[in-house]
Amino acid sequence: MTQPTDLPLGLVQDHLNLVFSASDGPATERFYGDIIGLRRIPNVELPGGRYMLRYHGGATELKFIVTDQTSQHPASDLNAARGIRSLTFVLPESRRQSIFSRLAVYGLPAPSALPGNSDSTRYALQDFEGNHIELAFITDEPTDPDIVRMEFGFGVSDLAASGQFLQQMLGMSLIQNHAEPHQYILGQSTINLWHVPTSQPAIVGMPHEMMGMSLLQLVIHDVWEARALIVARGGPIHTEPYNVGELAVVMFIEGPDGILIEFGAAL
Repeated sequence: MTQPTDLPLGLVQDHLNLVFSASDGPATERFYGDIIGLRRIPNVELPGGRYMLRYHGGATELKFIVTDQTSQHPASDLNAARGIRSLTFVLPESRRQSIFSRLAVYGLPAPSALPGNSDSTRYALQDFEGNHIELAFITDEPTDPDIVRMEFGFGVSDLAASGQFLQQMLGMSLIQNHAEPHQYILGQSTINLWHVPTSQPAIVGMPHEMMGMSLLQLVIHDVWEARALIVARGGPIHTEPYNVGELAVVMFIEGPDGILIEFGAAL
């Protein structure tokens, strides 16, 4: 597929990736591979006996860093914490029955129906590690029967400042901000924002510091060039660029409520 040439920040592709920290690799494979039906791509071996499971859903890549840590797992109530709180798969209606059947086979409860809209029906469930997942089945059947797109849900303390960050720092475009969740889009990825007060904890950090949905990733051409743009816009650098062996250069910036955003470029 030919990628647009006018992507912000020197993006290689017009979507975001999501990085998880997981403690049970086989359970992750059962949920995202067997039940949801994402396409598996090769693992990446990491230092310290860890490894990364990877799946493609449409254009987006989901990365699961599997460790034996026992730190805090995600709170089940979406409004119980700030951070990256949910992942939505937008799917063709034709896949609903097969996914529901596989959930039953693996002993998971039937998803809870959520308010939908004129072109989709939505359901909520949790994966085997307690991450909040939503399934949105669209009634207009797409040409490609695979995942149509993904949406990432952020619980944030300041909706206006968070939206400004997404637009100024990541080059996202506003869809709507007249009702929650506020929505912003970049190519094939959408971020949904809703308000969570500062009295609630922020479950954020690097994958080795927490469990669950840890950070967003942008694949770009030049990390140093992106760094200069971020700094010029007043963005906070969390971790300066560094080489990951001979594979890539990465850096991290700090987003709303401490949510981390990774920028990575292949060497």
